[in-house]
Amino acid sequence: GLTAAAVAQGLGISERSLHRCLAEGGGAGHSATTFANALAACRMQVAQRMLADARFDRLSVAQIGLRVGLADASHFVRLCRRHLGGTPGALRQSRG
Repeated sequence: GLTAAAVAQGLGISERSLHRCLAEGGGAGHSATTFANALAACRMQVAQRMLADARFDRLSVAQIGLRVGLADASHFVRLCRRHLGGTPGALRQSRG
């Protein structure tokens, strides 16, 4: 599991500093975020690329969810709807 503590350690900063930087939103014109929201957004960017690429058609939707770090397929579907505007299956079919 990717955690805020592990990311902060990798960056050489405290976990509190990581959370504070995310809460500040990175400057003018950017909205504040949380570690969980930033991680979900990154996971959805990768999932979107995988669903759009025919080379990943051999993988089931659940397998793509696992590859982006989501063990629960229903949670993956909910995040896709929220972040990408549709279910993984619909996103895969719409690329045609």
